[in-house]
Amino acid sequence: MTGGRTTTGRWLRGVSAFALLCLLSACVDARLNTAVLDPRNGNGDGLGGTGIKQAVVSPRGDGLGGTGILGTITGFGSIIVNGLELEFSHTTLVEDDGKPASLEHLRVGQVVEGVAHPRDGKLYLDTLEIQHAVSGPISAIDYAGGTLTVLGQKVRLNLGGDKAGTESFKTLQKDDVVSVSGLRLADGTIMATRVDQRRDDGRTIVRGEATSVSTTNLRIGDLDVPLRDVVTTTPPKAGSRVFVSGRILNNAFVADVVAASGGFVGEVKEVSLEAYVSAEAAKGGVWTVNGMTVTGASLPAGAAVNDRVVVTGRLGADNKIAATSVTKIKTVVSLMQARGTMRPAWLRPDMGRPERVRPPERPERPQTVRPERPQIERPQGNCC
Repeated sequence: MTGGRTTTGRWLRGVSAFALLCLLSACVDARLNTAVLDPRNGNGDGLGGTGIKQAVVSPRGDGLGGTGILGTITGFGSIIVNGLELEFSHTTLVEDDGKPASLEHLRVGQVVEGVAHPRDGKLYLDTLEIQHAVSGPISAIDYAGGTLTVLGQKVRLNLGGDKAGTESFKTLQKDDVVSVSGLRLADGTIMATRVDQRRDDGRTIVRGEATSVSTTNLRIGDLDVPLRDVVTTTPPKAGSRVFVSGRILNNAFVADVVAASGGFVGEVKEVSLEAYVSAEAAKGGVWTVNGMTVTGASLPAGAAVNDRVVVTGRLGADNKIAATSVTKIKTVVSLMQARGTMRPAWLRPDMGRPERVRPPERPERPQTVRPERPQIERPQGNCC
């Protein structure tokens, strides 16, 4: 009976999905738009040259499988990630760390994961998620070394001589809340491509490899995550990538959700993944990117640990990537968005601004008395 219900349920879902696709295909106003976002908007949202060549997208559009993308936003016009120009439509689903978002939330330097399908020689996004590596309060900061510690995760910045970015970094203080975009180096350090100071809404998140897992807790970087009373979508394993969301209570991290991270949602056949070369990969060993094992194409000549690369290839049913190319790209420059004006009034220094002095009252204008105009009597008489 259970098998019959399952089969019937799948059949009904299949029919419903087919009907929905037909309805969407019949919509007359399904016009696709290119992004009008501009990184040159006065907020310093520019990474400059990335060394990524324009990718060639197959115009086939056969609908047999999508392209999974993981990388850093390097520009707009369309949304540019890993050298791919990604178009979008009103049906593109956008999320920010699992929460509903919109295209207006996108910024240069953010790491995003998405799935796109080819159409007329272009890639159109079905889904796109902004994925911060860590978001929470700063527990330590080294201005000279350009590093932060957030939720036990070491974060390195490369401000590349950016004076405005350096000054912005120096305004950050311990306990300020930041969201960090970036990918991890071989030792687990997050190489930040963007750091945004934000208001404390109580939500903290971290993504990374679970270096150890027990029945009571797991560890990511230097953060111990208690597992009691936690919702887990998939039981984590040591060495697996996980996403953890939680809160800080009484100076301790309390997890709400622990979920497996890595891989793509939906049918994906081709991939474009940005990553740093691991120690194992540099030695010719097994290399995993975003939880997927990379085989096939070798590293570029002279590639070393922590070189930044883009892996392109086909994804098999065993979650292994048959790489067709591994391209070395330039080192990133971190973008900083920290504003002292975001601090509450009680944290701002008292500048001793004098009270505004009210100007003296203007004297009343004297009233002028006009003399009455004399009345002239005219002689009366008959006209000749």
